[in-house]
Amino acid sequence: MQNHQRSPLVCAASRELEDLRSVPKLSGARFPAGCRKLMMSLPGNSNCIDCGSVNPEWASVTFGTLICTRCSGRHRSYGVQTSFVRSVRMDTWNYDQVLAMLEGGNGQLKGFFDRHQLGNSSDPSLFSKRYHTKAAKFYRINLSKHVENVSDLGPYQGREASRGRRQAEQETLNKRPSSSGSLCGQSSDHSRNNASLSPQSVSVQ
Repeated sequence: MQNHQRSPLVCAASRELEDLRSVPKLSGARFPAGCRKLMMSLPGNSNCIDCGSVNPEWASVTFGTLICTRCSGRHRSYGVQTSFVRSVRMDTWNYDQVLAMLEGGNGQLKGFFDRHQLGNSSDPSLFSKRYHTKAAKFYRINLSKHVENVSDLGPYQGREASRGRRQAEQETLNKRPSSSGSLCGQSSDHSRNNASLSPQSVSVQ
């Protein structure tokens, strides 16, 4: 497996995440400073994912994206089952929520929406409609699973390391012989499901 050298920013965020891991989820803590710097360095995170306003300070934890104050109100109207909204500066956060923001990102979701013809449009209502699509549901489910997998890997190593390790594991899985139930070299349903639910299906980086 390729070794990824961690930057000082990732190292600082990793230490903060480990401290946050021991905090009860219902209690949480302020968004760690190092994690915030790392989050803000992600592509697209200097602008609201929906309207493009600069310096967004609210988040849709569900999608791992940053949004402006105005769009945060719209996301709240979707319900927490669709988009769970938090303030980066004012609210408390738990380990999984912060990790979702580090493994998500506006650039990543924008790329996903663009591939599904749900990106920029002259129709403002698209910004509301797209979060209720099957594609959006697929994204948020897979991001949640990806965050859980990254958490299980131990101390945070950064996006490149987490994606590299998951990709290597998936490649190893794909090289395994087909199950006895597979015929004529076709993949089993289990193998197809693993491929479709891979974090790489969500990630654009």
